[in-house]
Formats: sequence, C-alpha cells, structure tokens
Amino acid sequence: MPFHVVGDAKSDTLATNYLSNEAGSSIAQLYTFEQYEIVKRKRLSPTSTLLTAQPTTFGSRAYRSRLDSKKIAEVSENSIWSVQVKHPLLNIARLYTPLPPILTEPSRPAWVDPTGRVPDDPEEDQLRFLVRANPDGELSKYLSRLQPGAHLELRGPYREYALPDKVKEIVFLAGGTGIAPALQLAHTLLDRDENAQKPTIRILWANRFEKDCQGAIIEPPPPPESVLERAWTTIFGRGSAQPANRKFGTRDQSPIVEELSTLKQNNPGAFDVSYFADDQQRFITKQDLRKRLESSAKPGTHSPLSDDAGKKLILISGPDGFVEHFAGPKVWKQGRELQGDLGGVLKRMNPPGWTIWKL
Repeated sequence: MPFHVVGDAKSDTLATNYLSNEAGSSIAQLYTFEQYEIVKRKRLSPTSTLLTAQPTTFGSRAYRSRLDSKKIAEVSENSIWSVQVKHPLLNIARLYTPLPPILTEPSRPAWVDPTGRVPDDPEEDQLRFLVRANPDGELSKYLSRLQPGAHLELRGPYREYALPDKVKEIVFLAGGTGIAPALQLAHTLLDRDENAQKPTIRILWANRFEKDCQGAIIEPPPPPESVLERAWTTIFGRGSAQPANRKFGTRDQSPIVEELSTLKQNNPGAFDVSYFADDQQRFITKQDLRKRLESSAKPGTHSPLSDDAGKKLILISGPDGFVEHFAGPKVWKQGRELQGDLGGVLKRMNPPGWTIWKL
C-alpha cells in the first residue's frame, strides 16, 4: 500500500500528549508507534527531500511493524487523514498528511485493498515522505537528514477532516506542503466509481520557490483591476519575471506536479490546478481567488450535481501564516485546536454559499 507522507515547514513544538482534533479525540490514546526503515532518499529541491520508508522486519518476514491497513482504508474513504511522526530523541511529534499513491488501475488507489488483505511484501506497505526542512523545526530537520537504513516511528491514521456526504465544488488554497491534503482529497473524490457523483476541484498551490513545483507553469499575472493600475502597468510594467513555459510530462517534472497533471488529464473539466511562486513575484491574489469562486456560475462549467445537491467548500492548508492570511488564525483551547473566527482575505470577500474550513 505505497503512499506519500508530506510534512509542513512549521516549528515542531507539538507534544504527543496534546494531539487532538476539534471533536476532542486524541490519536495518542488510540495507537502505538510502529517502526519503519528508510529505503530510498531523493533530493527534490534545496529545501525538500523525498524519503521512501517501509515497515521494519524483525527476525523474519513473519513479524514486522506496520500501520493498520484496514483502518487506513476506512478513514481514507471519506476523510482527510494524517499519521504521526515522532522524533527519536526529543519528546515531540507532528501530524503529517499522507499523499495518495499513483493509481495502479482506474478508480483504485494501490494502498486501498477492498478485501482488507494485509500485504506479505514490505514493499507493498511503503510510505514516501516529502520533507521540507525548516530551520526552526527540529523534526523536519531530523527527517531531511535521514539516509537509507535509518529508522523512524509512525502511528495512526488520524481523521483530520470528515468530508460532507455531498460535495458539489471545492476551491483548495494550498501553501507549500499544504498540497498533501489537497491531493489526498482529489484522489478520494475523483477516483471513485464512474457512476459516482464527483465534484469540481480547483487547487491554487503557492510555493516559496519555483523549484518546489518544478516542471509546472507558473500562473501569469492577473489583469489590472483599476484604471490607475492599468496605467501604471502600461508605463512601468509589472516587474515580475515569468518562467519559460514547460509542457507537462517533461523529465524535469517533480513527482507531485506529475501527479497533479495526471489528475487534470484524467478528469477534464472536473479538476484544475494553478501554480504560484514567491521567487517569481507571483502570489495568490484576491482576484485569483475570486476568479475560481465565480467560475461555478458560468455556463458550461463542469458540475454533475444540481445546485442543491452538495456543499461548496473552501479549504485552506499550509503554514500558520498562510492560513491566517486567507482565513484568520486557528486557536488552541483546553488542549484542542479549534477553527477560530473567520478572518483575513476570505472574511473581507465574504463569498456567499461557501463553507470555509482551515486544515
């Protein structure tokens, strides 16, 4: 059941005793840590590394450490979910959101076995970690330095967000490794049976560096909104260099960009992704967001569901500052992380008919 696990770039200050969701359930009370071994390491960018891990075998193949395959299949059916990774020397751990695997056949992710069979081969239980090192994050720095043969401890899965029964449309704002839950969500909702109702999903993925989404085409600047801005642009230009166009499927494409472009190719009209990069002076603007929110009202927009058949969701995932900028900060109360009040860009926009959730 190979899948990816992505960690964010925030500080690793969350002690295991305080991991809980808004409903109050604690993963620290549900699971024990299982040992995995790093079998492959690949550097993707100056700040990100892809690690492949598989369950550690003790003595013989008859006994090995692994996460619960049946539980993962259960929570992945209708949730965004995570696993917990522990630092071996420090009393800290973090929740990391697994990326789905590359499909082995249409409508069936490789890590979901409908029979509940436990794989006999450790390679079938491989996990891949996309780690983005943060100078202030002890765990992310530790993981980014791991070499083949090293061990790490995992436990879970943990249900982070339960999807509504019916979803019509999703706009997903992803900052950095916040792309992990976005990809997981897209696989959950789009890789269903052909007869199942599928929503429209639009992802806006922002990174600090263009290399973090290597092989993608950065979104061009939006047109100026005011007469003054148009005049300023005409005289002085925009001052944002645009990268040379690259076609999807080239050899320099990162694994995550490749997965996103495959989803777009397999789901024409139902899935779209736009790329933004700070070092290209291309940030997600209110105009970019408004364009995605308003596109559902345009004639010919893909929507197999009627207007009253499902919810319209705006989901935000990424570093704390990213989430706060668009929707206001989350808050901690009595050991639980809560949504907090809506703030930021989305509060000022106040889009009618949309449900907003901070991951």
